[in-house]
Amino acid sequence: MKRNDVTRIDLGFVSAYLLGAERGFVLVDTGMKSQRERLAAALAKAGCGSGDLVLVIVSHADYDHAGNCEWLRESFGAPIAIHSADAPTLISGESPQRVMSGRFGKILTRILSKRRGGGPSCKPDILLEDGQDLAPWGLSAKVLHLPGHTPGAIGLLVEGGNFVAGDVFANWRRPAASPFVHDRAAYRASIERARKLIPIDTKIWPGHGGPFPASALEDIALGD
Repeated sequence: MKRNDVTRIDLGFVSAYLLGAERGFVLVDTGMKSQRERLAAALAKAGCGSGDLVLVIVSHADYDHAGNCEWLRESFGAPIAIHSADAPTLISGESPQRVMSGRFGKILTRILSKRRGGGPSCKPDILLEDGQDLAPWGLSAKVLHLPGHTPGAIGLLVEGGNFVAGDVFANWRRPAASPFVHDRAAYRASIERARKLIPIDTKIWPGHGGPFPASALEDIALGD
């Protein structure tokens, strides 16, 4: 796998992403504990074994993205990185309260209500900040802090034309904003910031659904 290449790991409900680093791999998001075998198989298929995973980046601390952090650290020796604003959630395992909207928001409300108590807790090794350069881990990419879905939601702008978005955006049937948010005003500002900072020829890789072109960002709006 070449440096800065992005490979989607389809875990069903959610996606993780494996990125080629200078020496090894960087994984963005980890899926849920119930998806561990599927994640492990995908890593093995890519040739990523113990010692090959140089960093695990959690786009935000929701259980469906952070459920396998401790296992990855123990099994691969990889440090866990997350934005500082979401670190308390990752440590506690408790997801923040959200304002739900739309049909998918109602579906996710039911899912999250069954998950009361959150997911596995994990103390991160590295706290990321907006604009942080990931070159020390062999990746030509920088962190974009785009809060709203969660306080510490981030995406990675990767050299070569890719943006790994976490839940900043989704692509259920078409590119869209997340149907549930922590802070609506912050999320609207993040959508506008993303439009300005992500080049038009970039491919966006969301946490839910398949990739889509950055040109579609112009049609994305946060519903009331």
